[in-house]
Amino acid sequence: NTLKGKFLEMLVQVTMMKFNHEKLDGAFFGKSGQIELPLFQYVNTKTVKGLKTAQYQIDIFGQELKQRKRVWICECKYTKSKMGMGQLEKLEKACEALKQEEEDKGLSIPDVQMWLVSTGGFTEELSQYVKNREDIYLSDYEGINRIFQAYGGNYKIPVFKGA
Repeated sequence: NTLKGKFLEMLVQVTMMKFNHEKLDGAFFGKSGQIELPLFQYVNTKTVKGLKTAQYQIDIFGQELKQRKRVWICECKYTKSKMGMGQLEKLEKACEALKQEEEDKGLSIPDVQMWLVSTGGFTEELSQYVKNREDIYLSDYEGINRIFQAYGGNYKIPVFKGA
């Protein structure tokens, strides 16, 4: 399971490295309209910890080119089960730790776009919770595959037995 999760994280990370201000259908991100994607200067995993927070592992952290204070953080799950509020709460805590870490260093607090990617989709509770939150994107199996295809991927994420 760890290897499958890492596989999805690597696919999302490589795709984020290709973002360059294109506009994609917001439906791929659980939103309406078009979403302009940033050009990232840096994309990788990141561990964050503020002086007053726990330590959190961010699956994928992207920092925009020339706009140091705008970042994306992404939580990926490669399972058949739906992602629920627990994973969102973890990502929101990681977001707070990231902001605290920056503040502790005397830096300005970044604007953070959170992105949940789940091959199993999302619970109704989670979907409703983020419906009016512009700072949280949701990409299910179809959405993330459509994003990959927009960047030249001619494949779909394989569905491993027992994923």
